[in-house]
Amino acid sequence: MRVTLIYNLVAGDGAQERLRALTELARRAGHDVRARSAHDERLAEFLAEPADVVAVAGGDGTIAAIAQLMQGRDTPIAPLPIGTANNIATALGLADLSFEEQIFGWERARPVRFDVGMARGPWGSRAFIEGFGVGLLSHAMKAPHRHKEPDASMAHARLALREALERLPAVELEASLDGRDCSGRYIAVEAMNIGWIGPNLKLVARADPGDQHLDVVLVSEAQRDVLREGLAAEENGDAWPRELPAVRGRRLEIRHSESGMHIDGEVWPADGCERANGEHINGKRTNGTGRNSERGNGHAQNGEPIEIGLDREGVCFLAADGNRRAA
Repeated sequence: MRVTLIYNLVAGDGAQERLRALTELARRAGHDVRARSAHDERLAEFLAEPADVVAVAGGDGTIAAIAQLMQGRDTPIAPLPIGTANNIATALGLADLSFEEQIFGWERARPVRFDVGMARGPWGSRAFIEGFGVGLLSHAMKAPHRHKEPDASMAHARLALREALERLPAVELEASLDGRDCSGRYIAVEAMNIGWIGPNLKLVARADPGDQHLDVVLVSEAQRDVLREGLAAEENGDAWPRELPAVRGRRLEIRHSESGMHIDGEVWPADGCERANGEHINGKRTNGTGRNSERGNGHAQNGEPIEIGLDREGVCFLAADGNRRAA
């Protein structure tokens, strides 16, 4: 197979050795490999060249950014997860497989079509793979951390989420789903494309990322204990005792929110330099339409709503066998 390998490896910490190891594994599996950094200025041109598989070694942000560049194409993306949460790889059933198992399994892996979400507001438009949310998760994501090890970073993120859950009040939200009013006071609202979000939290038990529907989780004050129990269960590696209520729809509209928001794993709007899903790609933030997103306030302004839906064109991933509905 002709394999295009895109990598976003942290400088130092054996990054070059890891790249050589991945390339050697792919060649041992009989693949013809071409590698390029995710930060390469000519990345889009590189991805336009013929390939049977585009392998992406990086975290969720890098995988999502490459997915946006590959949107509408038939060439599948094979994630090689080296991030913290690895939500996309988890949804594909890949997170517990070794790199050797994944790479040697590419020829028999099943292609799976994922929808690509799109959030539009006063600041422009922004694509997403995991989900869009307001409230709790965006507040927890603002907590600073400097851990280099994924396990320590994950533990910090979950601690920040538990602490935010204890202090964050429910806030008023004016919203509708497919024209049906769902306004209320909420701790969090998450429009999910896959089942996992944030620090690898499975908020939706049965999500299908290719069904052209969002799973919208509305966490009111009445569900605070359900979320608290779920977070405790996640810490112990157990299933949630109770599921959070979720409703399915194609278009969520938020007309007013007093709370912050996030798109995938990034608080939005981002501070400082432009970023793509939390990770720099060519020094720009991209979206599914190929345009750079505009900066601005993340809240609805001057009566302008924030619209969350799904783009018409999806993206193809390679999934582990028997995992079509694990997402």
